[in-house]
Amino acid sequence: MSRLLLLGTGTPAPLVHRAGSSYLLQTGEQTLLIDCGPGSVRRLLEAGIQTTDIDALLLTHLHYDHCVDYGYLALTRWDQGIGQVDELQVIGPAPVQHMTDRLFATDGVYGPDLAARTQHPGSHFIYECRGGAMPRTPPTPVAREVAHGDTISGSGWRLDVAEVVHVQPQLTCLAYRIETAEGETIVFGGDTAPTAALTDLSRDADVLLHMCHFINGAIEDPRLTSCCSGHLDAAHTAADAGVKTLVLVHLTEMMETPGVRERLLGEIAQIFAGQVIFSEDLLDVPLGQIATKQIR
Repeated sequence: MSRLLLLGTGTPAPLVHRAGSSYLLQTGEQTLLIDCGPGSVRRLLEAGIQTTDIDALLLTHLHYDHCVDYGYLALTRWDQGIGQVDELQVIGPAPVQHMTDRLFATDGVYGPDLAARTQHPGSHFIYECRGGAMPRTPPTPVAREVAHGDTISGSGWRLDVAEVVHVQPQLTCLAYRIETAEGETIVFGGDTAPTAALTDLSRDADVLLHMCHFINGAIEDPRLTSCCSGHLDAAHTAADAGVKTLVLVHLTEMMETPGVRERLLGEIAQIFAGQVIFSEDLLDVPLGQIATKQIR
């Protein structure tokens, strides 16, 4: 069975117990990272997973709470990989290629760092101590831009892409449906307001990770409701799509007042009859029926 691990379940607001959006999917012999918000690389290490284990990074959109650890991930993966790992594969909406170029090109953000690590004798010494063989070349992540309707076949997984409704035209936001080598179907909804595109993409999925940024009814300003989803929005999408498990992610502190979480789950249950998971960082999401543990 594949593994789905929630690394970061928060929002742009910095919280100790919630890193920025990031999810790990291990399927077949591939390890995929979907989004890499602030703190996600540290969460990887807490979970006992090395950056060199990551084969591909999928970015739903380029808000910083979904992508700010891209540079950190790519650099530590390259640095610790000592020339023995393939280049990081990066999938995302435009302009992810431009972002990659501006980070890692010779005149990019990390150009001076990479020049030092590939040219200075002290860096050569450390590189060779780790087991690397000269000459040392800088990282060149391989970026691929995708858009609505695209399909990609990876090693033991298939990806379908849909554009969802968030902050267009400034940023394009995508949702991803991944069918694993083991036959599970997982949908990463990205950040979105309710949209038929996500409902269609999620049809009969095993798991849907859905943005839950606010409490429906508590916030009604269309400036937010037109680009983000609340708890009832997530419930309706899951019910209409017929998914088996709904995972509420991108959670704000307004969800965490004592008693509020329980009320929200009760309201969701009136709409969606499947399994509901209120996310936490470093939570393994069951990809099948959740078994009830026995009293001991």
